[in-house]
Amino acid sequence: MNVLISAPDGSELSTSFPAYYQSYLKEYQGHDLLKDLMEQSNTTQKFLFSVPAEKEKYRYATGKWSLREVAGHVSDTERILSYRALRIARGDKTPLPGFDENEYAFQSNYHSRPLKGIAEEMLTIRNASISLFLNMNEDMFKQTGVSNNNPVSVKALLYCIIAHQVHHLNVISERYLASFN
Repeated sequence: MNVLISAPDGSELSTSFPAYYQSYLKEYQGHDLLKDLMEQSNTTQKFLFSVPAEKEKYRYATGKWSLREVAGHVSDTERILSYRALRIARGDKTPLPGFDENEYAFQSNYHSRPLKGIAEEMLTIRNASISLFLNMNEDMFKQTGVSNNNPVSVKALLYCIIAHQVHHLNVISERYLASFN
């Protein structure tokens, strides 16, 4: 699906989004991606630090990730999407594989780590992403490649990093915190 999003110079850029990120498009309607990437870092930290410790291991249903694992998943995904953006921005045309988010969660130790530590790791990852994207020029944002068997642009990957985090923070609010008894 092609979508128009704003470029750093204010122009509109048409880019394609992989099918598996289509649902996130409705959750994030921002247009100043770099500004939103930076601001989201602060709001996410405040949000995660406000979660009471007794809610961190909560699972809203059998077989679902704990709140800690959701936060860890957001971190893992940002690392992967930023790596894909780096490779594509540098002109690497090698098709990039997908990843099994459930296997990543299973193999992680996020559930046994305090949310505060995961939040601090998220901040480190986000700062690296901010540095990466702030230092790209418009030609780099327009670069396209193949990721998980789908065409994708660097700009779309940045959008997905932000939208993915919005999605999962909404899930935490709606399914983990609102339903916690």
